[in-house]
Amino acid sequence: MKKICLAVILFLIIGDLQAQDKATSPSLSSKTTVIKQTKTTDEAKAQQQNTNEVSKPQDNPPLIPAASDSESTSKQLLQCNAIFDARKGELSEKIRQLDEKTQSIQALQNATQNLLDQREAKIKEREKALSLKLKEIEDKEVKLKVTSEEKESTIKALIAKNEDILKQIDGAKNNKLAQTYAKMKDSKAAPIIENLPDDEAASILFALSAQDMGKILSKMNPKKAAHLTEILKKGPPFENQKAKITQTNDNASKEVQNPTDSDKNSDVGQNSSI
Repeated sequence: MKKICLAVILFLIIGDLQAQDKATSPSLSSKTTVIKQTKTTDEAKAQQQNTNEVSKPQDNPPLIPAASDSESTSKQLLQCNAIFDARKGELSEKIRQLDEKTQSIQALQNATQNLLDQREAKIKEREKALSLKLKEIEDKEVKLKVTSEEKESTIKALIAKNEDILKQIDGAKNNKLAQTYAKMKDSKAAPIIENLPDDEAASILFALSAQDMGKILSKMNPKKAAHLTEILKKGPPFENQKAKITQTNDNASKEVQNPTDSDKNSDVGQNSSI
C-alpha cells in the first residue's frame, strides 16, 4: 500500500513539472526528461511490485485474527475445563444422590406393590369365604323351607285325620247313647239328659231322631229345653267337641314340630356335616 501511494505522488509531481516546463524556458526540458525517465523507472518498479503483491495469496491478514480466535477459544476451553474440574465432585455427588433417590423410590414402589398384592389376595380369600358361607346359608334356607312345608302338610294331614277320628268316635258314642235313651221312656230320659253338660246333652239329642228329640225336650225344664235348642241350631261340633279337637290338633302340631330323639340326632348329624 505504501508503494502505491508513492507512485501516485510521483505521478502528481511529474504532472506539475510538465505544466511548469511548458510555461517556463526550454532549459527545463532536459530536467523534465530526466524526471520523466526517473518517473518511468519508478513507475515500472512500482507496477512490478504491485503485480507481485497482487499475485501473492492474501494469507497474512487472516492469520492474525485466526491466531487471536484460536487463543480465545483455547482460553475458553481452559476456563470450561477449570470450571468442570471445580464442579466435578459436586456433580458426582448430585448424581449419586439422584441414584439413591431413584433406588429408594423404586424400593418404595416395590414394597407398595407387594402390599397391594397381599391385600388383594386377602380380599379375594374373604370374598371366596363369604360366597361359600352365603351358599351354605341359602342351602339351609331352602332345606328349612322344604322341611317347613313338609311339616305344614303333615300337620294338616294329622289335623284332618284327628278330626275324622274324633267325629267317628263321638258319632259312635252319641249313637249308642241315643239308642239307649231312645229305648227309655221320655219322662225318665229327660231328667238325665237335662242334668248333663250342655255339649253332651246337645250331642245326644242331635243323634236322636226328630220325634224322639221332641218328646225328650217336652219333658225337660222349658228354660233348659230352650237353651239346648239354641245349641242344636248351631250344629256340631259342640263346645266340648271343639275343645277336644283343638287339643288334639295342638298335640299333633307339637309332635311334628318337636321330633323324637332319633330325628333330632339325625338333624344334628346333618348340621355338623354341613
